[in-house]
Amino acid sequence: MPDLTLGISMKKLTILSLAAFLLLSCEAQKFPDNPKLVVMIVVDMFPAEILQRIEPHLKGGLKWLLNHGIHYENAHQEHANTVTGTGHFSIGSGRYPGPSGVLGNSWYVRSLGKSVNCVEDSIAKPVGGKGNARSYRQIESNTVSDWAKSKHPDSKVYTVAAKDRAAILLGGKNANLAIYYNYNGTFITSDYYMEELPGWLDDFNQSLNINAYRDSVWNHSRTMELYHELATVDSFYGEVDEFNDDVYSPTLPKSLNSVALEKTRNYLVSMPWFDRIVMKIAESAIINEELGKDEIVDFLGIGFSTADWIGHNHGPNSHEVLDYFFRFDAYLMNFIKTLDDLVGLEDIVFVLSSDHGAIPLPEYLSSNGIESERLDHDSFNSRIKRIKEQLGDDIIYSGNGFYFPRHFTNDQKEDALQLIKKEMIGLNALGYIFSREEILLMKGINPFNRRLKHMIHPQMSPDVILVLREYFTSRSPLGTTHGTPYNYDTHVPLIFSHINIKPTRISRSVATVDIAPTIGSLLNVSIPEDVDGNSLQEITP
Repeated sequence: MPDLTLGISMKKLTILSLAAFLLLSCEAQKFPDNPKLVVMIVVDMFPAEILQRIEPHLKGGLKWLLNHGIHYENAHQEHANTVTGTGHFSIGSGRYPGPSGVLGNSWYVRSLGKSVNCVEDSIAKPVGGKGNARSYRQIESNTVSDWAKSKHPDSKVYTVAAKDRAAILLGGKNANLAIYYNYNGTFITSDYYMEELPGWLDDFNQSLNINAYRDSVWNHSRTMELYHELATVDSFYGEVDEFNDDVYSPTLPKSLNSVALEKTRNYLVSMPWFDRIVMKIAESAIINEELGKDEIVDFLGIGFSTADWIGHNHGPNSHEVLDYFFRFDAYLMNFIKTLDDLVGLEDIVFVLSSDHGAIPLPEYLSSNGIESERLDHDSFNSRIKRIKEQLGDDIIYSGNGFYFPRHFTNDQKEDALQLIKKEMIGLNALGYIFSREEILLMKGINPFNRRLKHMIHPQMSPDVILVLREYFTSRSPLGTTHGTPYNYDTHVPLIFSHINIKPTRISRSVATVDIAPTIGSLLNVSIPEDVDGNSLQEITP
């Protein structure tokens, strides 16, 4: 009779070996508990559809993040007014913007009788050059880096972007420095952060020769066959064909030689290599501020704004947008390699997302059989004029809605709502008219209702909110935009990456408000109870 003990023992050993292997595999998938540096990358106007379309053709940094990351394929900005300010706020804070009082890039303030910028600071002064003094001062909610600083006061937080609101909303209340471009050839900050620029940033500004970029020619960087496969024809009708008063061709190649010399500093942001400049500033911050050099976690937030400028002019299906992302992919790989040299990828966690998507050009949608139009602004403005004539000049239209005087009774508000609906009937691009209270009472069962509700503040929001029809845009007469609750505006990439992570795809629905609490859980810091997002279980099981 054969001895079965050995067989049983060998079977047990095999099982144990397999278990150990799986354990090691799981361990290899684990994000580090104590990363030295968190790098938050937000690409302005990056619809998830673009990433899906170009992914098979990526060769650089975006490919690296996907190959070493957990990719949430169904991530959304879960609020209606999908713009830069609200998107960056949600990513940084883990909160829906409306209830937090962040209603857009700017919004009307009844008590002031004017609109204010989301990062406006009336008492701060610019530092480093001409421009607006901006800060996080007026926003009550804090960010994930603020949570980390509460536990680790020596944690360093540096952010940089072309747009002030991008840099500031990623940095939070207690950032060491938020750096942004003044559209005049200089990267600046405000005295909310420091009284003068650090020497390394001042040196960078001194060496930045903006006019030298006038000779740089933006050509197609890949084969023309690829653009024919993945994009529309170059110069599709509906693309913007002018920089304000300076005529240029909406086709590649192009250069800044076509714009007036004095406008070079402004229009440089429309060229792909501007984001390479932003990366160079980020690298300088890492070197000179010694980010990621000790056991206390540091934060680096980077806002890449060029995609937004290009996307507004040309639309997401253009040669220009496609080529931008191919170039960005290459730039990002070089940046990741530099981070490896400066810090070491073992000690870095990357997060990449976007503040919003974009609607394709209406002309492109129409060519594909989808009903799509641009808002008739002349008709729209005449209707607003008639409404004000009937209700009084103290009725304010701002942003996407009407503000009533505080003395209006409930009956007067209802009468005004019905008048607005009556006057707006027949405006083809307009889909919905809601009172603020109607939205607050909505059940968040479907995404449309949910996103509208996440955009409302009980006191600060307009009394009446207007919402465009799906596939209709307010941008006129050319170009495209964003800012609606529809999926083409809300659906954005979301990737958490680390060098030890194997490529993983998650199809379930998640939100950008999940980013901050996920990072907070990863760092084991205290997360405020009023945060709207949840820690993603794949990152922090």
